[in-house]
Amino acid sequence: MSLLFFSLLLAGVLACVRLWNVHQQTSYWVLSPKEVPSKVQFADREYNCGPDAKPAEHDMTGLTSQARTAGGAEIFAQSPSAEAKVFIIVRTDQGTFGCDLMGGP
Repeated sequence: MSLLFFSLLLAGVLACVRLWNVHQQTSYWVLSPKEVPSKVQFADREYNCGPDAKPAEHDMTGLTSQARTAGGAEIFAQSPSAEAKVFIIVRTDQGTFGCDLMGGP
């Protein structure tokens, strides 16, 4: 009986840790985040993609693939040597979506 209790307790703790980590990265309280969450953390900054991501209006020229969102979508941004990345592009199978820097450069 105690083994079952501790197994359930461990599963509950792991689920809570996962929920917290996803919330920190995306603002959602879910175990599995969307590919394009409303908030994306990238390069020690936060980007706002909005609750319903809109197609990207920025040209992808000069952007390179640099990371992935918590949901697994590819993040394109200016080269790491660029001063301030004021926007990123998130690419999924459904298209490309623009996310602006939160709080300004």
